[in-house]
Formats: sequence, structure tokens, C-alpha cells
Amino acid sequence: MNPREGLGFKHLSYQEQQAYKVLLKAFSLQAASFDCTKIGKNVDVIKVMHTVLGDNPSIIYFDKALIQIQESSFGKKVILTGVHLKPQAMQMNEALDVKANKIVSSLKAESSNEYSLLMNLYNSLQRNIKYDNEEFHATLEGISKSPASHTAYGAIVNRVAVCDGFSLAFVLLAQKLGFECMLAFGQSAYSSMSVVEHAWNIIKIKDKFYHMDITWDTLKYNGFGEYSYDYFALRDEEISNDHKWVKETTPACKYNDLSYYLKNGLYANNVDQLSEIIKACTKNGEKVFRIQLAHNVTLPKNAGEYLAQKVMNEGVKLTGHIQASYGWNENVRCFFAKITN
Repeated sequence: MNPREGLGFKHLSYQEQQAYKVLLKAFSLQAASFDCTKIGKNVDVIKVMHTVLGDNPSIIYFDKALIQIQESSFGKKVILTGVHLKPQAMQMNEALDVKANKIVSSLKAESSNEYSLLMNLYNSLQRNIKYDNEEFHATLEGISKSPASHTAYGAIVNRVAVCDGFSLAFVLLAQKLGFECMLAFGQSAYSSMSVVEHAWNIIKIKDKFYHMDITWDTLKYNGFGEYSYDYFALRDEEISNDHKWVKETTPACKYNDLSYYLKNGLYANNVDQLSEIIKACTKNGEKVFRIQLAHNVTLPKNAGEYLAQKVMNEGVKLTGHIQASYGWNENVRCFFAKITN
């Protein structure tokens, strides 16, 4: 473990950066508690702490889900709970590093360029990590039954995580692959879930920034058994439909040139393009349909059912009776269907 200033650090205020340095030093010493009296009164210590941990996903020696701040007439102190003894923490870091390096080596061997490297990373996380529903519901009640699920260790070694564990795993592996990457914090909702506190990623690729929400796409993968790219390389305005955060704390994400749908000719600007995409996929014998529609494309209220019927109607022409499981994400206008004969 070699804690350092990362991409998140660059987007803090001067006072927050000074607090970041204090926290970074304490974490590098694996401190169980530390004084933060000298940190400016207007600085949100918890926010800065999350930024430090987001830049340094290998810091896993304490339970970050239950951090305490004690204030008294003598000053202010951060108390870390669930602190592991240094030998145990070292073993955990070694296990995490070994597993992460193995994943990185495999990804590099499978990838021919930067884009395929990023795609393979995204697919690997969807394929290998399960969402920890029990821990998610526990945190809604203000408790934590599985602190590791909030860490890169939980995601990569235990292969079970909630959103911050997923996002920290993404940061760790992206950093090892040579990308700059950080955590974004705010609120979001998946499908019929209510709005909750949420973490996702912002990654820098060739001086451009993109949002990545591996957690929400993994939930879709867990449901259908097929990769999802609804939240892969989004702009601010695209992800803002169901993600809320303080935009001043993150770099502006202005580009969609890495969109899975655009790069694969699966983006429809009108109904005619939608029909052509469905026809082409059907003709190619595709069993999985992924299509994104522009916001100006008018659809009926039952958009998912309507799109699934269009897919099945086209398929019937070639193969006879078919069925489809499907999903529609109105927020990012992404449609998914899986065909069975």
C-alpha cells in the first residue's frame, strides 16, 4: 500500500486539499484515530476522507462504513472502527494486490487497444462480482453486516460488494491499467428502487472524462446474464437523469465518443433508424439486442413492451415463434432484449 494524491485530490478546494494531506498521512501509518482539530471548520472531513479512499482503494484496514468524529473542548478527533491488526491488514493487502495483478494481466492479454481494455475491465467486473443485497439493506438501517463489501477487497477477493466496493475495485484496476480514475458521490436510483446514497466512477481517457456506473450495469447483468452498458462512458447530461451530485467537485464529462451504442451502430435518432437496427440485428442472428434511443424519439408509455414487440415481430419473419425477456431504462433511453425461440 502506497497512499498518494490522485484524481479526486485535484478537484478539491485548497482547504480540502490540506485536510486530504492530513488524512493521507494518518492512513499511511494505519492510524486507529487521529486529531483533525487543525482542519478548517468549513471542511467536510467525511467528504474529504471518501475522496482520499477513492483515490487510494488499497486502504482497507478499517471499517469505512462506520467512521466516528468526536468533538470536545479539546478539539476534534476521527475514530476509525473495525481496525485490523497490522499483520492481518498486510495479509489482506497482499491478497488484494495478487488478485488485482492477476486480473490486470488477463485483461492486458485479451485487449488490443485502450478501448477494448476498458470494455474488458467493465465486463470482468460484471461477470465476477455479485451485488450484496443484504449489506445494502443493512446500511439503509444505519448498520453494516459486511464492512468488506464497501471495499475493493470485498469486490475483488470476496467477489461481493455494494456500490462503493464496486467503484473502488474499478478505481484500483483502472489505476493498475494506467488510467486516472476517481469516485463520484451523490444519489441515484436503480430501476424501481428509491433514491439512495450512491458511488460511481469518473475516468480520464486521453484528456477527456467519462462517467462509469459499474454497479447499476452489474445489477442488470445479474438479472439477465448478459453484459450491460447503460452507464458506460456517459456525459454529465446523460447520467444526470438519474444521478445527482455536486458537479463542482468533479471534472466536467462532455463527451460520448466512447459510448457502446454509438461505436457499435446501435444508437437510433428516429423510428426509422430504430427499425433498421432491429432488422440488421435480426438478420445477423443476434439473440441479444441492445439499443439506445435519442430523447427526441417519441415512444408509448409501455416503451419496453412496445420495443420488445418490434423485436419479436421482426424475428418471427425469419424464425417463427419467439419470446423475449427485456428491460427498458427510461433515464438513459437504453433498451435490452434477450431472445429465446
